[in-house]
Amino acid sequence: MPKTIKMGSWLVFPDRNSLIFQEEEHNIEPLAMDVLVYFTQNPQKVVSRSELIEAVWSGRVVGDHSVYRIINKLRQILARDPSREYIKTIRKKGYQLVCDVSVSVSGLLKESFTEEVNDNEHERLSESGLLSSDKSQHGVMVSKGKLTKRGLWRSSIFWGLILLIVSVVGFLTVKLYFYYSMTSYSRSTPLITLDGAIRDPSFSPDGQFIAFSYRGGVQDDWDIYVESLVDGRLYQITDDITDELSPSWSPDGRKVAILRYDNQRCMIDAIAVPVSVSSTASPPSSTEESDASTLVNCSGVLQHNSVVWGKEGKYLYYTSASTKVSPLQVFRLTIKTGKTEQLTNYTQGETRGALGIKLSPENNKLAILNDVNWRNSRIDLLDLESNSVKTVRQLVGWNRYFDWSNKGETIIYNRNSTEIDAYHVGMGVERNIVKNVEPISFPTHSRIKDELAVVTGRKVVNIVAESLGEGVVSEQKPLTIISSSSIDNYAEYANTSDRIVFVSRRTGEPQIWLKNTNGTEQQLTSFERNFDIRRIRWSPDDESLLFIHNKFLYQLSLNNMELKVLYEAQGGESIEGESWTVNGRSVLFSSDRDGDWQVYKLSLQSENDKAIPKQLTQKGGYAAFESPDQAGIFFLKYHTKGLWFKTYGMAMSDSDQEIRIVDNIDVFSWNSIYLRQNNIYYLSNDYPKMSVYRYDLAEQKRFFVQSYYGSPWLLSVSHQADKILYQRNTQTQSSLVLLKP
Repeated sequence: MPKTIKMGSWLVFPDRNSLIFQEEEHNIEPLAMDVLVYFTQNPQKVVSRSELIEAVWSGRVVGDHSVYRIINKLRQILARDPSREYIKTIRKKGYQLVCDVSVSVSGLLKESFTEEVNDNEHERLSESGLLSSDKSQHGVMVSKGKLTKRGLWRSSIFWGLILLIVSVVGFLTVKLYFYYSMTSYSRSTPLITLDGAIRDPSFSPDGQFIAFSYRGGVQDDWDIYVESLVDGRLYQITDDITDELSPSWSPDGRKVAILRYDNQRCMIDAIAVPVSVSSTASPPSSTEESDASTLVNCSGVLQHNSVVWGKEGKYLYYTSASTKVSPLQVFRLTIKTGKTEQLTNYTQGETRGALGIKLSPENNKLAILNDVNWRNSRIDLLDLESNSVKTVRQLVGWNRYFDWSNKGETIIYNRNSTEIDAYHVGMGVERNIVKNVEPISFPTHSRIKDELAVVTGRKVVNIVAESLGEGVVSEQKPLTIISSSSIDNYAEYANTSDRIVFVSRRTGEPQIWLKNTNGTEQQLTSFERNFDIRRIRWSPDDESLLFIHNKFLYQLSLNNMELKVLYEAQGGESIEGESWTVNGRSVLFSSDRDGDWQVYKLSLQSENDKAIPKQLTQKGGYAAFESPDQAGIFFLKYHTKGLWFKTYGMAMSDSDQEIRIVDNIDVFSWNSIYLRQNNIYYLSNDYPKMSVYRYDLAEQKRFFVQSYYGSPWLLSVSHQADKILYQRNTQTQSSLVLLKP
């Protein structure tokens, strides 16, 4: 019989690459199983990365990131058991499996495991008195034909317990019924595979077409395509220099509403779809393609707007924001009259608003995806008759991919990058319905069939370096510096060398790592709590690092690895945008302690360990850095575009004398602005086609440097201003896949 391993609360089946926890089976890739089996063969032993590579990879030459990737995947699976930690990182030594392990034949181990659980349950019930026939069934005491008060009390308790048990069993039975009523999907049919990226699939009302957005590369525009599920024919619907996203079919299936973006505007257009099941026509001509009309303008940031067509084609629901930093609100457009109504009122500072909307099949509710504390998300339901909003589901992580099922009782969404869950709104029951080895996203459900369309494909995420300077050919292939598997980010060049610090989740929690010029990497921090580190700044002499973690402003000395708290945010206060002054004796940071973002300066030379920060701006300030002559600060503003300058000698009342030196930048470039070689390098506020500019402090003029194709508003400039460092996402290939029960 095949070998089975009992590891803590898990059953491990190496022969089929699966693990079971609480009767739920999880599949992992063969390489991850080999690593896990090696750990179970060496429980409690500290296993180094080199030992793992020798044992599992048979000594083949692989990078440390390969080990980090496998360990990270195992931790994600084992985290289903929150009662303990399974794989522990021993700093500078390796990894340790910290749980009991036993190996046996599958059938014998399962029987033993079941008997152990049953014995424990029997003991618990016996202790509670529920299995005692003497005390449970003879609680009524009769004395000379009369029921005593004590007997009546016992009888009440007995029947109360019976009623409670029946109620609980009935409740669980109902829950179990609805749990299994949610369809799971195990059969897949590839529809189309393209080089590049596919997103936003949408079923036509009759379920016979799928519209989606596609682009070939990061320098290309997004266009709308339609594929027939009847004959497999592919039609290109749009082809211009703007990005067209999120197609939503009209109820009659003749048009799609789309989001059209250029670098200045967001528009919602209605475009005719000149195809049908019986059509034998060629793809639409230029005349047909021009049959488009703009229904309403929208605004927002990062192409996070959403649009859905309402019942009978009378209404259009969409999201828009008053400014780039305001929460996205839900609006309803009456198409015939052009009337718009705002349906939500999300508060700035608490949420980014409606990141996505989906209309229920009955057309009476809108599911709204919202973020929580910038890290997690939730699903709200907007009743379109009463205009009331209630939260129905809290989600872990920032999830943007969701939809209704065709029955209108269930909402589906990505649990993580490889799994999709269903949640029954009425009963509050969740079930996993899709598991996949490769990442899957953008689940969308057919309105008339039990069919689910998803996007899958290979995505490469690396931290890369690219030459910087006027005349540089931007189409050149960047040099991969860190092969990150999307768990490394926020890379930062040093001020005097090409050393790099970055944030990594290789060990599970976000930690700071250092990459030396000789290629070696080392972990610098060991935080135990999961809080993002979104910015790191080197000191002028490159001997210390400045960063914010969990509302603490830290200084980390690279000489002795001493970690010092410089400032702790108070209750209700947020701090961001940290930087050093030129001489390294003070630090600057932004705080919203007074209700809006302002710039503060904190001296590190104060005799008092708890120095009081000095406020430098009054009419708004964010992510400041000091001028080379130390005469003042450059800074952004949270609500007003532009890069501003103000001298230290200027009184607070003289804030009107602030000078805006460039106007094509806003607060979203806070992590992409650097003072190098008496020039300020920055990313423009254009999106999605951003560019690198430099502002010459001597000439007081700005110059275009080159186009930028990395992660939005996130780059670092080398100390000699000859290279930029950024995270680059490349979708090498995408597939549209149809899933069936």
